[in-house]
Amino acid sequence: MHRDGQKCGVPDIMMKTIYRNTCIILTISIILTTLLTFWVYYEGVSTSAKRSIQDDGRVIVNLLNTYETDEARIDVLKTTLRDYSYNRITLIKQDGAVIYDNYANISSLDSHIGRPEVEEAISSGFGESTRQSETLGRDIYYYAYRLNDGSVLRISRAADDIYYIFMRIIPIMLGIAAVILAVAFYTTKRVTKRIMQPINNIDLDAPDKSCVYEELRPFLKRIEQENKLKEQNEKIRKEFSANVSHELKTPLTSITGYAQMINNGMAKKEDVLTFTNKIEKEAERLLLLINDIIELSNLDEKGIASSEDVELSSVVQETIMSLEDAADKKNITIYYSASEVHIQGSRTMIGELAYNIIDNAIKYNEDGGSVTVFVGIAGGKPELSVEDTGIGIPEEDKERIFERFYRVDKSHSKTVGGTGLGLSIVKHIAMCHNADINVRSELGFGTTISVIFNGQEQ
Repeated sequence: MHRDGQKCGVPDIMMKTIYRNTCIILTISIILTTLLTFWVYYEGVSTSAKRSIQDDGRVIVNLLNTYETDEARIDVLKTTLRDYSYNRITLIKQDGAVIYDNYANISSLDSHIGRPEVEEAISSGFGESTRQSETLGRDIYYYAYRLNDGSVLRISRAADDIYYIFMRIIPIMLGIAAVILAVAFYTTKRVTKRIMQPINNIDLDAPDKSCVYEELRPFLKRIEQENKLKEQNEKIRKEFSANVSHELKTPLTSITGYAQMINNGMAKKEDVLTFTNKIEKEAERLLLLINDIIELSNLDEKGIASSEDVELSSVVQETIMSLEDAADKKNITIYYSASEVHIQGSRTMIGELAYNIIDNAIKYNEDGGSVTVFVGIAGGKPELSVEDTGIGIPEEDKERIFERFYRVDKSHSKTVGGTGLGLSIVKHIAMCHNADINVRSELGFGTTISVIFNGQEQ
């Protein structure tokens, strides 16, 4: 708060106290969560591994009990059960002699009659122990089963395999915890400053301001919104300038490189045609990008030049027809249902809106998928809805897909092409027509984009 340029009122200690206490709570919460996660993960991995060994043992025992001779059982272990090689399998006679081991030479093995798990299995039918193997020199989980003729099947796995899996995940989890903690500290500091800023910036001498915060809330809220809007616009402007430079530079670099190779005679005669085709494709991409940038600029500056009555279903029908070849190349079926709907706006811009949405539904769809287009009245308002069976959008990206040059899957976008401006154009056209955009999507299960025209009559 200010009076004649001097600070007064709320001291900085309040902001520091809020920040410090919040950081302490966050730190304790993240540490406890990390430790609990470690414990749950280790217990889960350990239990799962032991259960897997026991299940494998029961399967092998049931199979071996169907054979009467040792030779037949050994043959099964060497052939049919070779896929169980990730476990150590040992077949032991009732007197302790080892007649099969898939990890060691049985001639070098002494009698196993004194092994605790073997003794327990002979006496009770099942035995288990965890100890260091004399043969392998490692801590081993042992599970032993008595067969119907009194011999014993022992199946085991190294305990340090489980430890290794657990230890391998620790650095990752600690790294994640550190990142979360850093982001939490940074976010907390930002939030604390934002909470305190309106109070500290109140000018007590201004006639339109007062020390009473509640009375000034509407005004301060408006100022805050305006500041945020300016920051956002500046951020968008900077990002747009940087992205435009990058997007223009990429095709120009390719064009220049191929052209220089041809001009300097570095390209083989048989490669010249390939290079010229690539130059043509990059030039087309560059032209498409420039056209989209110009269109976005026009939308920002002019909006709708002239409004007319637009029959929505006929515009969408024309758009679908223009995209049939693109759909056929990916074996995509387009289902279209529509009723006659009239809105006020620009037919050209509505066509561009429909084209970009349906084109995206085709580009980011699976081969052999489908696109369902609906035009009609929903909830008392004209609506255009496009549903695809494509790759879907992650939850955290839904709010950003309308940003300029933003791509959910950059690797996939390079394959399907495009400028990254299509949905940004859709957003601007929708705003010009007082329309809302609703996005429903689940990663891997497709996306539905609906455009609802507000204040329109059928």
